[in-house]
Amino acid sequence: MSETFAKRVCLWTAMSVWMCVASAAGRPAAEASRFSILVFTKTAGFRHDSIPAGIAAIRALGSEHGFSVVSSEDTSVFNEVELAKFRVVVFLNTTGDILNPVEQAAFETFIRLGGGFVGIHSATDTEYDWPWYGQLVGAYFQSHPAIQRAVVKRVDSSDASTAPLPPEWLRTDEWYNFQDDPRSRVTVLLNLDETTYNGGTMGESHPLAWRHEYDGGRAWYTAMGHTEESYSEPLFVSHILGGILWAANMALSDPQRDPLRTGYVVVNPDPGSAVPAATVTLALLTDGAVQSQAAVTVQSLVYDASFFAEVQSAMAGNVGIAITNPSYSANVVTITPYRPDGSSAGGPVTMILSPRGQAARFLNDIFSDSMPNVFTGNIRIEGSAPFSLLALRFSGSAFNTVPLTSSPVAMDSAGTLVFPQIAMGGGWATQIALLNNGGETITGRIDIFDTVGNPMSIGLNNMFQNAFPYSIAAAGGLLFAPRTQNGQPIFLTLGTAN
Repeated sequence: MSETFAKRVCLWTAMSVWMCVASAAGRPAAEASRFSILVFTKTAGFRHDSIPAGIAAIRALGSEHGFSVVSSEDTSVFNEVELAKFRVVVFLNTTGDILNPVEQAAFETFIRLGGGFVGIHSATDTEYDWPWYGQLVGAYFQSHPAIQRAVVKRVDSSDASTAPLPPEWLRTDEWYNFQDDPRSRVTVLLNLDETTYNGGTMGESHPLAWRHEYDGGRAWYTAMGHTEESYSEPLFVSHILGGILWAANMALSDPQRDPLRTGYVVVNPDPGSAVPAATVTLALLTDGAVQSQAAVTVQSLVYDASFFAEVQSAMAGNVGIAITNPSYSANVVTITPYRPDGSSAGGPVTMILSPRGQAARFLNDIFSDSMPNVFTGNIRIEGSAPFSLLALRFSGSAFNTVPLTSSPVAMDSAGTLVFPQIAMGGGWATQIALLNNGGETITGRIDIFDTVGNPMSIGLNNMFQNAFPYSIAAAGGLLFAPRTQNGQPIFLTLGTAN
C-alpha cells in the first residue's frame, strides 16, 4: 500500500469512528515521537506538593502532542551521553544545590550544543552558586507573599506560550519577587500587575515569564506553577506547552507526526454580527510539504444535495463523502445512486447520524452490496433535518472537491456555518480563512468538534484549543492555520506530487 493511499484511507475508512491504517504503509506517523524531554524534579530545599501534578500534566502534553517525557530525580542522567537523548530539559520546581560540578559541566555542554531549557516556578530558587545557570534561567528568586489572586498582563502575544492567554489574566498562585529585573537580558512574555495584589517589590516592571537564546541553546521560564491546581488549568498548561515547544525549537503542530484528529468546524457569529465568508482548505503532506490541497467555500445547510460521481473499483474507492448533523436530534440520511438515464443504480442506503455527529465513507463502502464496482452517475443525499456535506475525489496523490447541487436552507438567526470535515495530523492539515465583505467589524468564534460532537482541540495559529475567537475589521480577513516554527502557514510549503 502506498503512503498516500494510506493517508487517504485514514481519512475515509470509518463511519462514526475514524480508523487510521497508515501503519500499513510502514510510516510511523502517530507512533513516532517528535522529540524527547527530561523533566527533572530533584530538590535540596523546599519540596513542592505540586510536583506529581506537574509531571502528570507534562506527560499528558507529550501524549497529545507527540513528544516523549522522561521524569527523574537521578542526577546521574546529567552526562553528555544521556542528555544527548533529549531536546529539552525541564526543571520543574527544583530547589537548592542539585548538581555537582561534573553534572553541571555536562548540562552546559547540552545547552551549547543547541539544547533547550524550561524552568518552572522554583527553578529560579535553584543553584545560586552557579553563575552560568543564573544567566540561563534569567534571574534568581528573592521572596514571595502569601498565595493570592493577581492579574498577569500579556506583554508578547506572538509567542506560542502566550498566544492562547487573555491580555489580562486573573489567576491564583504564589507570586515571586526576583533579586533583579531580567528585562534587559531576556524577552519578557508576561508581566505581573503589582497593583492587583499585596506583596510585590519590583514595581511596574515585574517580569513573570520570559525567554532568550543563551550560550548556543534556548531557555524559557515561567514563575507560575506553585499550586497543584495550576496543572489542571487549561490556560496554564497551554502556557507550559508553548514554552516546551519554543525551547525545543519546534512548531506547535506537526501535521505529519501528530496523531490524526478528524471532525468538523462550526463558525458562530456573535449576536448582531454579520456572517463571515468562510473557506476551509484541506491538504495532504509528505516530507513537510503540501502535495495536494483543496479549498471549499462553506455553504449553508441543506436537506437535499446531489453530485455527479465516477467511481472506480481500484483500491477501495476514489470518491468519499463527509456528512455532519449539527442539530441536537438524530438525522436520518438517505443516499441513492442514479444512472445517467435516471434509473436507480442500487440502494438506497440509510444512515442515522447521531446528534452533533459526523460520518465519512467511500461510496464503494456505502454501497458495498448494491453499487457496481465501476459507476458513473448521480448521487443524491437527503436528510430528515439539515446537514452539511462535502465530497472529495482522489486520484493518486492528488484530490479535489466534487461540485454539489443543492437548495440551501435559510440559516438560523445566529448565522451559524458548518463545514463537515477537518483533518489534522497523520499527514493531513486544515486551515480556515474568514473574510469580512461588509462595512463593519464582525466578531464571533470558530468551534472545533470531533466526529461525535465533543469539543476537539487542534493547533492553529500557535494555539492548541477547541474554540478560536475572531474579530475582523471591515474588508479584512483572518487566517487560522497550522504554522511552522517561524510562524508561516505550512500551506506555503508546496511539494511535488508523486
